[in-house]
Amino acid sequence: MLTRFLFIIAIIFNFTFCNKKESLVNIPPVVVPPPSNNNNNLNFPIDAVTPISSSIVKDCFRGTGLKNIHPRLLFNASDIEQIKSNAITDPFVKGTYDGILAKANTLLTSPILTYGLDAAGLRITNIHTFVNDQLPYLVLAYQFTKDTKYAKRCWDQLDIMTNFPDWGANRHFLDAGIAAKGIAIAYDGLFDYLSASQKTILYNAVKANVLQPGKTQIETNTGVFKWYLTNDNWNGICHGGMVMASLATYEQDSVFNSSVISLATNGIENYMNSLEPDGASEEGLSYWDYGLSNTILAFESMKRCLSSTFGLTSKNGFKKTGWFPYNMSGPVATTSIGDDYLYNGKAYKLTSYFWYGSFFNDANFAKTHYDACNNINVNKTDKMHGWIDLLYYNKSLVDKGAGYIFPLNGKFAGVDYMFISENNTESSMYIGMHGGDNNASHGHLDAGSFYIQSLGEIWAAGTLGRENTYPADYFNITAPLYNDVTTRTANTPGRFYYYRIRTEGKNCLVFNPDARPEQNPIGKATLIKESNDNSGGYYIIDLTSNYLRDVTNYKRGIKLNRSKAIMTVQDEFTPIAKNSTIYWIMHSPATDGLSISIDGKVATLSKNGKIYYARIQSPAEATFSLTNRSTNTINYLSETKDIFNQIMLNKNGFNNYYGKLEIKLTNVSSSTNISVDFTANNMNGNILKTLDSWTSSN
Repeated sequence: MLTRFLFIIAIIFNFTFCNKKESLVNIPPVVVPPPSNNNNNLNFPIDAVTPISSSIVKDCFRGTGLKNIHPRLLFNASDIEQIKSNAITDPFVKGTYDGILAKANTLLTSPILTYGLDAAGLRITNIHTFVNDQLPYLVLAYQFTKDTKYAKRCWDQLDIMTNFPDWGANRHFLDAGIAAKGIAIAYDGLFDYLSASQKTILYNAVKANVLQPGKTQIETNTGVFKWYLTNDNWNGICHGGMVMASLATYEQDSVFNSSVISLATNGIENYMNSLEPDGASEEGLSYWDYGLSNTILAFESMKRCLSSTFGLTSKNGFKKTGWFPYNMSGPVATTSIGDDYLYNGKAYKLTSYFWYGSFFNDANFAKTHYDACNNINVNKTDKMHGWIDLLYYNKSLVDKGAGYIFPLNGKFAGVDYMFISENNTESSMYIGMHGGDNNASHGHLDAGSFYIQSLGEIWAAGTLGRENTYPADYFNITAPLYNDVTTRTANTPGRFYYYRIRTEGKNCLVFNPDARPEQNPIGKATLIKESNDNSGGYYIIDLTSNYLRDVTNYKRGIKLNRSKAIMTVQDEFTPIAKNSTIYWIMHSPATDGLSISIDGKVATLSKNGKIYYARIQSPAEATFSLTNRSTNTINYLSETKDIFNQIMLNKNGFNNYYGKLEIKLTNVSSSTNISVDFTANNMNGNILKTLDSWTSSN
């Protein structure tokens, strides 16, 4: 068997801001150890970069010397033995190891899943359930124990799945991409259990249901959604699944599989480019995790089986992307964006993987992730982020690393998120804001939504998360549209009818509410001014594009003053319509027992025995009002509840834990400034300054 030689190349793994002028975190140089080969007689082109040809794939596979050797995609036999040994000696490993076996044991008696589509008539839900939530546990349990009961249970489901009418390739290719990943893991991980005929069945099924239709769609520019041209999670999942399945079954048809691998590898580049320059995803953490947790498995398979990822993992954005969940996390919770799940609470702060530390040989990342896992799961036996963490946890790498002191401010292109923090404690004041492109994949009408944490609590939640599970009409765009004439008529339910997606379901301004979307669905906020130093900091964005129907100009700023311990949200705008109605809205889990001062200027919020204050600085006529949280009512505004309550009956999930603090202005006809301070002390607050006059210390 050919020997794989290693060479070391140095790279600098730095966080940079959008303008590339400041380093967010001073990360020391790390090394990336992709396997190499110095035997020139083998024509082993590991330095090739996309676009690659099928001949390059053939040469690389031959060069690794892994023909007919399994497992080889995500782990090999020695990796499994090391994990088993670690489970005996390392308590950090044991909890996850035992959890995988326990989960696999419960699956032995679980019902076999059958074919069926979701409410939208698109998604084969059970493919996702089996491949993501069952198959890896059964395969790993078999690898750990060699007990064939796990392999048999996995095969029993695979046998049924190979006889499904389809895997969604011509209707919802995401299902096909997920299925391909599952076939790859099973074919590779159960290789010594499966008979020759079973392997052929699996290969024929994945070729007919995924690889061939995927190849045809790419080559002919056809297919529903044209997923291969996107730069979102579908791209990484679908291309990555095809790569993995073709690498796992490579010897079944090396010519065909080489062609598929080259096509799919070339197609991933759009997805990698979407992470530039800061490693952030406009889709938010849920779909960052979903897309990349599949894509990194494809990259691992490529590195092991081809000794190269052909430049895809060398892009600056991808080098930083493992830090994305950390960058989006405040002292208490992680910022949720768009169709994210709601990551409120310490237990949901971080969703990254040891894989990033392992792949980039980054000891500091490994140590940071290790400390985070222990901190978040302090009272749990299973401390890791799932089975992927178990595969790529390296104690010796962790031991070499040092934890980070994270920056007190930052901004991230792509997701267009910015934040300022008082310090690095869990009681720190923290204010963040989503600028955002409303047309982002899985985006909501939430440009300008703000997030406030302090004293170890969440005081302002900028989003209420996604509807779960997705309703059949959740992604439908229906009338009235943003630029339609004013109307109080709602017709066919669709995406912008849902409270959690509408601007009134965010911490934003709403102008002249009616049946139309309250922000421009193709509007994009722009960062126009910022400053950060030891005194504090601020960010100001231009939201005119997001509200172009209702304003001639609109800016929102967030600020934190460390010496005064005050945070500020300030809006400056000029309405188009005379006598406009404007709402300032803040959703909060701390409205139970909320009190408002007699003059209406100060709201006292309470949570877990802690008190926080919101004080109106401007305009003089503004007062707070409260809408309590409800277990049976959706808190549409008074102008929209009669429009949507009936047509959306039983469609919105209840926002049981979030009331609303509101300011309502009426008959607004001229330029207006709305400024609200937040502090733990009921003091007079900042002296009002226009946004143009803001400094980090005033």
